Amino acid sequence: MAIQSTTGNYFRTAAHAGIRQKVVRRGPLDLPGGLALWRSVGKTLLWTLPVILAANLWLASACNSINMEYRAVGQALIEEQHATEQLLQQKSQLLSPVRIKIAAAEKFGLYEPASTQIKHMN
Repeated sequence: MAIQSTTGNYFRTAAHAGIRQKVVRRGPLDLPGGLALWRSVGKTLLWTLPVILAANLWLASACNSINMEYRAVGQALIEEQHATEQLLQQKSQLLSPVRIKIAAAEKFGLYEPASTQIKHMN
């Protein structure tokens, strides 16, 4: 059936007049798309979910181990900085003039001369 008016466009109806479409009532357990579609979806989920979960666990473990390595390296760096500071303190104490005089007296028998031992030359 064609409908045409003088004020609008010419168009045809999608359904033929007089032919009624069959409407089948679905039951409560009928799935849209059919059982074959939902079986394939179920199989896909059954295989992909464990793979995705395993990948997630593996990535979480890798991230955790990397974080632990960063923490260990940071802790070692802090300990080395403390050791360096202690060595610098010991170096500054050993190179003081008083320490040098004591070490020279103990190891080499060198003492500062008395004022009577010094002769001035003119």
